[in-house]
Amino acid sequence: MSDDSALFLFVTGAARCTRTPELIQALVSQNFTVYSVLTPNVAQVTAPAPLMDVPGNHWIHAYQQTPLERYPFGTLLVAPCTFNSFNKIALGLADNLATAMIADGLGAGNRVVIAPSMNRGLWAHPQTTASRERLQSWGCEIVPPAIRDGQVSMAPVAEIIAVVTRGR
Repeated sequence: MSDDSALFLFVTGAARCTRTPELIQALVSQNFTVYSVLTPNVAQVTAPAPLMDVPGNHWIHAYQQTPLERYPFGTLLVAPCTFNSFNKIALGLADNLATAMIADGLGAGNRVVIAPSMNRGLWAHPQTTASRERLQSWGCEIVPPAIRDGQVSMAPVAEIIAVVTRGR
């Protein structure tokens, strides 16, 4: 498998995590080999297993799973990305499997794409602005959230796919 086809999808506990199957299907249709990692808070939003039950998806839920013995490689996509995870990534915090893998990938120079999903107060928070600037200075690509009628949510799947495939 080439690194160009590998994509690590990190899913955080935003309400939009319920769109994960649609996102995985779109990535697989673009010939990505998808490895998905969930943060612990996803379980507070929805049952994790149905999100991962998508043909072509490889769910990583433990540190010893393949292909982690040769990680980091491939593209890293964090979608949806909560306020909490967005700021953890920017601060270099690695307190769960997902954030540890993202920190490792960033340090190794992997491509990182982040699709934030948080409420409008958190999107307007000064720490979000500081974190966005820091992440972009590190080369991370931020897919701007959709903002309609004062509501902020993760960008449409098609927009996320467009950014991910543009860098191929």
